[in-house]
Formats: sequence, C-alpha cells, structure tokens
Amino acid sequence: MKKRVHLGISMLLAIIILASSLALPPKPVYACSCAISDSVSEALNRNDAVFDGTVVASHTPRKWFSFSQSSADPVTWTFEAHEVWKGKVAPRITVTSAQSSASCGFEFREGQRYIVYARGTGDSLEVSLCSRTTLTSAGGSDLAELGSGSIPPKPSSGVDGAGAFGISQVMILLGLIVVLAAAIYAGLRIKRQK
Repeated sequence: MKKRVHLGISMLLAIIILASSLALPPKPVYACSCAISDSVSEALNRNDAVFDGTVVASHTPRKWFSFSQSSADPVTWTFEAHEVWKGKVAPRITVTSAQSSASCGFEFREGQRYIVYARGTGDSLEVSLCSRTTLTSAGGSDLAELGSGSIPPKPSSGVDGAGAFGISQVMILLGLIVVLAAAIYAGLRIKRQK
C-alpha cells in the first residue's frame, strides 16, 4: 500500500512539473554571428552616425512584471562625443544596444573611449556587435581612413541637453509647488479651527 501511495505522489509531482513547464511559453534563443566585417568606408556608408566618444553613463530599464531577463534586453549608453564623421551628433548622445554580446549587443564600459558606428531607428541610434564599433585605442586603421572629423556643436545656452529644463520638468516642478502650497494652506486652516 505504501508503495502505491509513494508512486501516486511521484506521478502527481511529475504531472505538476510537466504542466507548469508547458505553461511557460518557450523563448527563442539567438546566437550572434557576424558576417565578414565591413571595411571602414562600407561601415561609414551603411551607418547613420559615426563618432568618437567616451561612455559617461548607462541605463538598463527595469522590468516590473517580468520574471526573466534576456540578453537581448536594451541598454542605453550615454556618450560625450569628441569627434564626428557622420550624422547629427550632439555633445552628449545616447545609443542603445542589446545587453549581451550573445544577442549581438556591444558591451561598452563606462569611462572607455570608442569609435561608434550606429544605425538610426526612428529617434534613436542602435549599435550592434557587428557594427565595426571598437575602442578608440584599437581603431588606428579606422582613424587613419576616417581622417579628420568635426567637433560636435555646443548648445547655444552653454549647457548640454542633460542640464537644461524641458517643458515636462517645469510642469512637474509647478505641480509640486501647487501641491505643497495646498498642503500648507490646509495645515494652517486646521490649526486655526482648533
């Protein structure tokens, strides 16, 4: 009798494990494989922005309702641009890339300087492992072939885009002031009523 109970419990656990694994949808797995690398002139023509810059920050968006992370999740990298060969590149520019080289993402390091080859997709620029992006210190042949670039234009206010107040920031600040004033007024009214 004990053997049948143990067998029944074992089978029930096996069915539960199998059913729960079927409830989770499979995720495709990709491995990055780059074709033969473009020459410098081909990469310059193929990409929308080519610049030399230092990584100053990175941002990985949080997934609030997801239990898994993927190597293809995007990371936004902020650069301080030093020299530009192609595209509209501001003194501070952001690019996105997949989180890991397993998904063809370029794994930048903060504080390092790179020659970046990026493609435009709408309002953003994307970089992949296959884009010819490289450390500036290892890009001697790229620098020689690219020649002299231009210096990114400085904002007219003397403050780069990260330090200027946008309309939404001003609206949020005004909203906070109104809420604070209402809270002080309500507090004073309650105090007077007592």
